Amino acid sequence: MWAKAGQMALCVAAESMSRNPIAAYTHRNGFSLGAAVQFKDFLWEALYDPAPAMDMIATADHLAKRHGLSREAVDRYALLSHERALQSQVSGKWTEEVVPVSSERFALEGYQPRGIELPRGVEVVTQDSHPRATHLAALSRLRAIHANGVQTAGNSCAVVDGAAAALVGRASQSTSPVLAHLLASAVTGVAPEFMGIGPAPAIRLLLQRSGLALRDIGRLEINEAQAAQVLAVAQTLELDHERLNCLGGSLGLGHPLAATGLRLVMTLARQLRDTGLRYGIAAACVGGGQGMALLIENPHYASERV
Repeated sequence: MWAKAGQMALCVAAESMSRNPIAAYTHRNGFSLGAAVQFKDFLWEALYDPAPAMDMIATADHLAKRHGLSREAVDRYALLSHERALQSQVSGKWTEEVVPVSSERFALEGYQPRGIELPRGVEVVTQDSHPRATHLAALSRLRAIHANGVQTAGNSCAVVDGAAAALVGRASQSTSPVLAHLLASAVTGVAPEFMGIGPAPAIRLLLQRSGLALRDIGRLEINEAQAAQVLAVAQTLELDHERLNCLGGSLGLGHPLAATGLRLVMTLARQLRDTGLRYGIAAACVGGGQGMALLIENPHYASERV
C-alpha cells in the first residue's frame, strides 16, 4: 500500500544469535522448596520444531536421506561455499555491501543517550568475522551431529550476529541509484520435517507467476542453513552451481536468520549489476515448513544493451 502511494519504506532485518537469552519463566513467582528451576534457551527455541519433534539439523539429514546425498557430497559443497566466501572477501567483493561499525553514542535532546560499544581494543569492524580457510580433510574429520546423519558443525551454518537494511519504494521517489526492481514474490508451505526444501516449490511458483523459466534466471541466492538442505533444493530444480551463491553463502558467512533474507537480495542485486545479467531470484527456507522466493530485475539491463 505504501509503495502504491509513492512512499518509501526502510526495511531492517537483524539477528543477535550470540545474545539470545536464556529465560527462567517461573522465577517471577518464586520457587517451592525442592522444585526444579525451569529455564528456556531462546536460541534453541528458534532451532527446534516441536511439531515433528526435531531440530533443524535433523530436517537436513531427512533431506539427505531422501535425495541420496552422501557425507562427502555435502562436505564438498560446504567447502565450495567457504572458499567462495573467503575469496569474495579477499578480493573486495563484499566491501560495498558491508557497513563499517564503530563505537558510537547517539544523543537526542529530551531522551536518554544510547550507543554502540565495541569490545576493548577494537576500534572498528569492517568485514565479516566468520569466513575462514578450510579444506576437505578437516571437514571430513568432524563428527556428525546426529547418528547416521551427514550434517556437522562444518557443513552447517554458524551461529552469528548480523543486520541488514534497505529502502524499498517507487524508483521515481529515490534520490539514489536504484539497485534492483522487485518484480514478484511467492510463499509456499512444505512438511516441517522437510522444511529445507521450501525454496524449491517457492521458486517454481514464482517462475509460474512471472512467466519465466529457470534458464532465464542469471543468478540465484538461496540460504544455506545446511549443505544437505541447499543441495536438495538444487537437485530438485536441476540447478547447476555456477549460478548459485556465486560469492559464497551462509555456510561460509553464517546465517543470522532474519538478516539473511535481506542480505540475499542485496547480494543478488549487486551481482546482477556487476555482471550485466537481467533476472535473479533470492529464496529461503523457513523453520516450521515454508519456502519464500523473490524475483528481481537489474534496472540497468535494457540501457546496457542499447
